[in-house]
Amino acid sequence: MAKRGDDDQLDREIEAVAAEAAKPDPGKLRKKSTPRLHLPDDMKNHHAGGDVNAGTFTRVHLRVRAETRFGEELHCSGASYTMGQYKPSESIELVTSPEEYPVWRTVKPLILPRGIAHKYMYAVFSGGMFANWEPIDCDRHVVPQGRDMTISEDYGTFDLNSVLVPSASSSSVFVRAPASTASSTSKASSPSRQPASADAPVSSLSRSKSLQRFQRNKVKLQPRTASRDTPADFKPSNPDSTLFLVCYHLPIDIAKDPVTGIWTATWNKDSLIARSENSIAESMKVKWVGCITTEVSVSPPGGGRSTVVPMTDADIAAITAVLAAMDAFAVFLPPTLAHRHYQGYCKSKLWPMFHNVDILDIYSSVWEEDLHQANHDLWWESYTAVNSQLAHAVAAAAAPHDTVWAHDYHLLLFPKVLQDYFVSANKPRPHMVFFLHVPFPTSEIFRELSNGPALLEGVLAVDVVGFHTFDHARHFLNACKRFLGLTYQSQSGVNLGVDYKGRNVVIAISHVGIEKNLIQDAVHWPGVVAAATALRAKHKGKLLLAGVDVCQRLSGIPLKLLAFEQFFNQCPAWKDKLALVQRVHLTGSRQGDEAYSSHEIQQLVHRITASHGADVIDYEESTKPLALADRLALWLACDILIVTSIRGGLNLHPLEFVFAKGASKASDMHAKAGVVLLSEFSACCCVLNGGLRINPWNITEVVNSLDRAINMSNDERLGRRARDLPYITNQPASNWTKQVLSILQESLDIDADELSGALDFRKLDPIKIKHAYDASRRRVFLLDYGGTLIARENMPMYMKKDFTAVSGKIPTPRMLQALQTLCADPRNSVFVVSGVSQVNLTHVLGHIPSLGIAAHNGALFSWAKSIRFGTPNEDVQGNEGDPAPEDDTSTTRAWYHHRLVEYDWSPVRELVDPILRTYCSRTNGSVIRYMDQGIAWNFRSCDPEWGHLQSTSLQADLEDVLKDVPVAIVRKKGLLEIVPEGLHKGVVARHILTLDAETHGGHPDFIFSIGDDTTDETMFKAIYEHYAERSDESMHGRPDSTPSLHHVYTCTVGKKPSNAHLFVHHVDDVEELLHTLSSLP
Repeated sequence: MAKRGDDDQLDREIEAVAAEAAKPDPGKLRKKSTPRLHLPDDMKNHHAGGDVNAGTFTRVHLRVRAETRFGEELHCSGASYTMGQYKPSESIELVTSPEEYPVWRTVKPLILPRGIAHKYMYAVFSGGMFANWEPIDCDRHVVPQGRDMTISEDYGTFDLNSVLVPSASSSSVFVRAPASTASSTSKASSPSRQPASADAPVSSLSRSKSLQRFQRNKVKLQPRTASRDTPADFKPSNPDSTLFLVCYHLPIDIAKDPVTGIWTATWNKDSLIARSENSIAESMKVKWVGCITTEVSVSPPGGGRSTVVPMTDADIAAITAVLAAMDAFAVFLPPTLAHRHYQGYCKSKLWPMFHNVDILDIYSSVWEEDLHQANHDLWWESYTAVNSQLAHAVAAAAAPHDTVWAHDYHLLLFPKVLQDYFVSANKPRPHMVFFLHVPFPTSEIFRELSNGPALLEGVLAVDVVGFHTFDHARHFLNACKRFLGLTYQSQSGVNLGVDYKGRNVVIAISHVGIEKNLIQDAVHWPGVVAAATALRAKHKGKLLLAGVDVCQRLSGIPLKLLAFEQFFNQCPAWKDKLALVQRVHLTGSRQGDEAYSSHEIQQLVHRITASHGADVIDYEESTKPLALADRLALWLACDILIVTSIRGGLNLHPLEFVFAKGASKASDMHAKAGVVLLSEFSACCCVLNGGLRINPWNITEVVNSLDRAINMSNDERLGRRARDLPYITNQPASNWTKQVLSILQESLDIDADELSGALDFRKLDPIKIKHAYDASRRRVFLLDYGGTLIARENMPMYMKKDFTAVSGKIPTPRMLQALQTLCADPRNSVFVVSGVSQVNLTHVLGHIPSLGIAAHNGALFSWAKSIRFGTPNEDVQGNEGDPAPEDDTSTTRAWYHHRLVEYDWSPVRELVDPILRTYCSRTNGSVIRYMDQGIAWNFRSCDPEWGHLQSTSLQADLEDVLKDVPVAIVRKKGLLEIVPEGLHKGVVARHILTLDAETHGGHPDFIFSIGDDTTDETMFKAIYEHYAERSDESMHGRPDSTPSLHHVYTCTVGKKPSNAHLFVHHVDDVEELLHTLSSLP
């Protein structure tokens, strides 16, 4: 156990790390900065009656007896966001006086949600710096009750089994007592005082779990739970759930007997998602879903050329029945639709561009004779239609507790269509995963796709997006940032996350492996051994190079042949000792590319064999992919595998080769480990560390690597194989599926932990808010504008709609109607508080006379017409404000200046102008804005990454030169703003609540505040402070005996760390809430 001094030092280090991690980032999940709150069953049962959706709070006063030394102070911090999350820098200071010492107390009461369990501890500060936490074994706990509650306790003394009970002097003052004492007190008390204790015994808490140890563990990287480390043991969280594996090509081969006409189906062993040994189907119910074209190839009974004929209804019914027996079903597509979707949009558009082929190169390709932009619309419509048909087929069979996993680029729109279906049906959607098995292009290539943003949004509807390599994931994240303006960050564990519409979409990186057990058995199949022996005999005495590729330019086969040719030119003695066995698959999916590539390859093969002998290359083409048995025979017979792809997605051949060479000692043909020459552009290059990495474009490098492989000693070969074998053997395809599902489950567990660990932060329940709204007599609404009433515009690099890169969004008609209805109720005071200018707000909202508007974060006010306190030509109640100058946009509303904006900006401009101009000159797209209420540097139109870096540097420079000037630097999305110190939305909120109370003769029963930005956090805090400063009678405008109707709600748009206690995911949720509140009871 570390000494106390070591603990203190660790605490200081933790505080520094936490401060770095807690830099403002609205996209981060609450989990990133909130310790997980583990509640024992007793406390869970006790807080069951509490709910932040009730909007009720308790004013909690702390009084603690602590014998401190001279220069020491006492602070308090808790697990919740409002109590500082155990961060010393955000802890709550307690005070004392000579008359009160050694009793320390809170200056203002803590405003805590009623009935919600809270955990907290005391800390000692010395000289204004954190010194240590109180020496107790576990956290203190309290369940607030009533309007006011005072807790009296002793520092450094805490009994795990104690409870809070009312003191003899007052029912609102609670002291800690043993559980037995509390029980007897409860029996003797009046039934009207139930519950007697403010918390419950917590005997199930571990006494050894100190806060210091907890914080140290939070800083270290935490290993995953055992269930995550062993995907073979994966079990679904819901045993009744079904996994839907959705792909364009079903992992099933179907065939019709030409004689009997009977349809049969078999699993395609080369498919990643086919049912196999130890597959996910052994752990949960699985349904396979795919597409089948409604035409069939029929061969004459006596042989001959087959013909393609349409499927009959009987064929479709028979196929459906066969698939149902295999837990699969299909969407049957007309040939034209299937062709436009697959050969058209998928293979002619997405395939080359996702492999980073520029669209200009595609159109310039000599084989793309029919490729024309005019086809794009037809292809896109077909692509959309196929995705929609699949989504609706799955939606009809899936339930909200199921999981849907879509595969590959054919189905990029599928997740969003499926989500929209469930939203329209007003049902929770299933959990969703999308995995891409091809590379994702760079942003420069992706932006050439006219429907690129729609494809990104289609994918982001899922919970987890998977890639085989980090490079592919990196390009996807970059595209999300540049074209959708989204942010991403590291998540708990080892994954990344993208913030999208208030959700965190997990980015998983997991390369699939091979089915080792199948290969281990297959290398002993008699047919495999015989074929391998025959191939060795055919090239007796030669060292064999293997190559298995698809016939296309991206496979880089010509580069392989050129390197092979150059090797013989430099080492002619090897022409009788070396041979290349090249197998090429003609898929038929890109016929122009295929024909051109085949012709080029055959010309090279002919040239090389003519110069160096017919036996140096064994070349074959096939319209069918090389079966597993044929591949294994090739791997066993050959000594070296060479992969020269210039753009590559998933390719498991190198993994198969490494494993097969040495998988059995039955024959000396594969007793010698193989060597892999692996293109650095292939996906598996990142997982095979034992291969020789090559750049196919560097022919000399490939020749040198080939020479090294040929002359490599057996010990080095074995060593390289041993380096890769652990990954290959521990990552079979069956485990890969379970691993990805484990990542999904882990992300869902994080969300569950968010809710169980932060009981004072929950998703807003419109029904409960509506119930409190209907029961209240006076209400105040404080609403943010951008990101709350309208969807906030993100900052993609290429979003520029006009010179200012602003698309001119306004609230939807439904949102405006809800606002008008709320404002029309005389019991409501509705205010929009925004940093937007008065010009824009007046243009959009000025037609609602009963709506109060605060522009420029409160620098300018336009009160609702129902509030009469003066005229625009006179001051507002002395120091409240001054009339603003009239302009063309404010003729229908009176605007007033806040006193804080009477500020001389000339000295500030002299200091910051040179700095701002310097940053503008080196940051393309940035502009300086001078306003009556401040100075802003706008970088919304800049490259997002460069703009963010420059704004961070600029903020530091501005803080340095303005440290002695009474201004504040506010960071917003795409904006750095210099404003008068002390002018923020918190000041605006207090001003509105005070004036509203004066106007209506009392404070409201119902307060609702909502916003999405960091600037809204001050508004939330101000509401709590306003609540804390009012006594019960002044707060509610009635005697204490009046039934409590007060409801205070703070809500943030997007699930993120916030002073608010409620959250909604998106602006659409805000619209739905306001519509619900504005409707009749």
